[in-house]
Amino acid sequence: MLKLESLCKSYGSIKAVDNISLSVAPESLTILAGADGAGKSTLLKMILGLVKKDRGEIYLDQEPIGSDFSKITSITGYMPEQFSLYTDLSVEENMNFFSDIQQVPRRRREDLKQRLLEKTGMLPFKKRRAGALSGGMKQKLALSTILLSSPDIIILDEPTTGVDPLSRIEFFNIIEDLKHEGKTIIVSTPYLDEAEKGDDIVFIKNGKIIKQGSIQSLKENFPARLFRILPEGNIFEAIESIRADDEITDNVYMRGRYIKYMQGGTAGFIDRIPAKEVKKVSPTLEDIYLYYERNIHAG
Repeated sequence: MLKLESLCKSYGSIKAVDNISLSVAPESLTILAGADGAGKSTLLKMILGLVKKDRGEIYLDQEPIGSDFSKITSITGYMPEQFSLYTDLSVEENMNFFSDIQQVPRRRREDLKQRLLEKTGMLPFKKRRAGALSGGMKQKLALSTILLSSPDIIILDEPTTGVDPLSRIEFFNIIEDLKHEGKTIIVSTPYLDEAEKGDDIVFIKNGKIIKQGSIQSLKENFPARLFRILPEGNIFEAIESIRADDEITDNVYMRGRYIKYMQGGTAGFIDRIPAKEVKKVSPTLEDIYLYYERNIHAG
């Protein structure tokens, strides 16, 4: 449905988006993952024409959109990182206001509003002022307002930043339901744990794609062996000892009370890590990102 080809955007000497190409499959959840400043927000705004591209093309249903972004914006609901709700208005009043902006017919509005409030769990709070909502509830209200236009494509820019863990889970459960209803969804996030819920992922660093593909394929074809190690003694002392070993220090990182070790070739140095327990494990998206981020310049 949506394809980006060689998109570029610079601000002076800073390349915010550097020759990015990707395809977004219809009725799927595509994740843009990367740290703050990676270029995720700029890329999303370029798709909608909110930021002018320097070079490249955007295709919708295999047709280039050129400078006519209405082809995309007319079927897209966009939730920026800082979404402006009216804090003095109630949940219901905010939805009425955004319904009017999006020209939702009044006869359809009440039924649609009811269904969205039920879907997001916000129905019991419809009379509460938006300013009195928790962070997670504000984000669910913001999502509801962009869904009033019944968009085919949903673009969410870091929708769970600053939201508590339980609310993040609830939010992504709603996103999964929307995907199953046939929506095409793009979500940017710095949180790789919630990115696990996606179908496809695009890892971005310094405006460049360092790896992309289906999450299942990236896990199945992970090119390193990954071990979880419970070290003997104090984990901090073990890490300090490992850092002194140039051959393994770049392939070891601490996670909780465990050490993770990525063995990139046939030669392994795992025996250099004093361990109570060693277990070969499957990679998470965090492991996959770290591997490609560290090896992007290799070979």
